[in-house]
Amino acid sequence: MKARYTAVDYTMLGVVAVVSGLIFWATWFIYDLGSAVGGPVVARLVSYGLWFIGAPLAASLIRKPLSAFLGETLGALIETIIPTAGGFTNLIYGLAQGAASELAYALLGYRRWGWKAGALAGVFAAFPCVALDAVLFNEIATAGVMALWLAAAIISGAIYGAVASTASLAVRGEER
Repeated sequence: MKARYTAVDYTMLGVVAVVSGLIFWATWFIYDLGSAVGGPVVARLVSYGLWFIGAPLAASLIRKPLSAFLGETLGALIETIIPTAGGFTNLIYGLAQGAASELAYALLGYRRWGWKAGALAGVFAAFPCVALDAVLFNEIATAGVMALWLAAAIISGAIYGAVASTASLAVRGEER
């Protein structure tokens, strides 16, 4: 696995950061709509995975160690600069979710980049996200409700992670 980043890799990373940051910004509206329609579980189900897509998008395009971490973190930086309702905490989430997603690719030996790897990266990002919700925003409930919120974040992360990786493969001109 070639670990040296090229100018093309940095350019793709910049594009992913801007695209992800804009998606993260728009996700605030989706979260609010989901919350109004169906409460916190529906809000997490329809939106959380969108906040996790910077990692699988970057990793599937660049295919190098740290690309998932950088894609998620730089997307969160753009979201913070825009700014959004999360403010500086967006960057904290981006760092944690990016590290968790990067772990998924590391466990796969940086050899798998398809939709399954993207789904796994999205699943891994759900754990620090729900934990940070509890710590930073005091979103704490009974064990059963917390498990439901985590399940919604995991499902959303898996779906959007798979979608992001599949989109990256299409950009690369690959079928799978």
